[in-house]
Amino acid sequence: MNIFAIISSIFLLTLLGAQSTSANVQASVTSNSVALKWSPISGAVKYHVLLSDDQNTVVDRNETQFGTLLPNTLYQVIISAADVNGTNIANILPLEYQFRTVAAPVSNLHIMDVTESSIKLTWDMDNETDSYQVMVKNDTGADMSATVVLGEEGATISGLHRMKFYNFDVTPVGSSGLGESATIRARTDGSGIKLIAIWQGSQGIFGGAAKIFRPITIPRGSYSIKVQLPCPVLAVKFWNAKLDKKNSVPADATYVLRQSKLWQRRKAEIGMNFYFTQENETTTCVISEDNISLEFGAVVEAPRDASVNTAIPLKVEEWGINGLVSVLLSELYNDTNADMTKPTNGTWNAKPEYGNYVIAVDSGAGCTGGLIYDDVWGMTRKSSEGMPGALPSTAYFVQDERQWPSNEIGLLYGYNPEVCEDRSGITAQIMVGGPFVDAVFAAEDA
Repeated sequence: MNIFAIISSIFLLTLLGAQSTSANVQASVTSNSVALKWSPISGAVKYHVLLSDDQNTVVDRNETQFGTLLPNTLYQVIISAADVNGTNIANILPLEYQFRTVAAPVSNLHIMDVTESSIKLTWDMDNETDSYQVMVKNDTGADMSATVVLGEEGATISGLHRMKFYNFDVTPVGSSGLGESATIRARTDGSGIKLIAIWQGSQGIFGGAAKIFRPITIPRGSYSIKVQLPCPVLAVKFWNAKLDKKNSVPADATYVLRQSKLWQRRKAEIGMNFYFTQENETTTCVISEDNISLEFGAVVEAPRDASVNTAIPLKVEEWGINGLVSVLLSELYNDTNADMTKPTNGTWNAKPEYGNYVIAVDSGAGCTGGLIYDDVWGMTRKSSEGMPGALPSTAYFVQDERQWPSNEIGLLYGYNPEVCEDRSGITAQIMVGGPFVDAVFAAEDA
């Protein structure tokens, strides 16, 4: 039943053609809601508010709101004076008002590509949106000048400065005008250092703060940054990286930083504070951006063997008509210095670095056709097809960056009895380094 149509007809018959007005109605509209406010109607005790999608409500004051509306959609509202029971008062002129919801914010907004002078954004395009507006702002919210080129999948913003953060407001434009904006923050690429401040403390101690910008995309594994100050200082403090004391020489003002943990690898900016005395600030040693040198990736881990294969303890169980294999990395890699109150299952630094190892599971001589892996957890299977020296009885697994801290890994398998009569010879090994591991990760990165 169309309540809106019925009540509208009653109003028109009762009012004998009288025209209603919308001059005294105000609306605050989003993509899925509206807040209405109107001037009080003389004689009204309550108000009956009817929305054209059959939503209606009775309120005792001259305002209300509706939600669950559709974006970019035209709606009509009838506001009628009602008595204490909520019944419309037939001889009082109703208010009629039309509004259109605005377009919804874009979805799946993310960064596709970054250079030193440009950033490419992508989002899900909406066929009902006429166009899009992209505004560029700095960290303080001020509008910035840049070149925006809209494409079929998003926009490319160029004319930006290297090593600088920007906020991008993406707004759909529809028949109702500007829609709701979605905002994303991103940094242009580039590497270097920015000196933020030099200050004077107490008792002749001075301090400085700087931010190191490393390239956004870095190789797998541990990443190193070598910082060379122009002269020795009293102390240096870093964050988003750890100090490699073995390779740092404070007496020479040389500091090597290491980003080895996954949370550090995700930080492309490293903070630095340094403390010095007045003697440092001489004509031969003035600390500035121009005389702090950086080397990125200059120091690496001591090389492991070209290819190290270590057997992994397993627990093999029957699981109905299938089998269950638990790969017990916890018995092979267990960092006793790790914080065991955290859900890392004993692993942070003891295991080989992410991107440097592969877990190989072989079905054994009695199962030359290999196993059928129905479910895998804690690791991700990679096909052996096309890998140099790969065996059909062996499946190769990697742990992605999200899975890397865990030692709780395993697999549920099935098998073909015609080519897998005996499954007692299932083995696993961890392969560290070497061309095979490189080939597996090259296939993953492709």
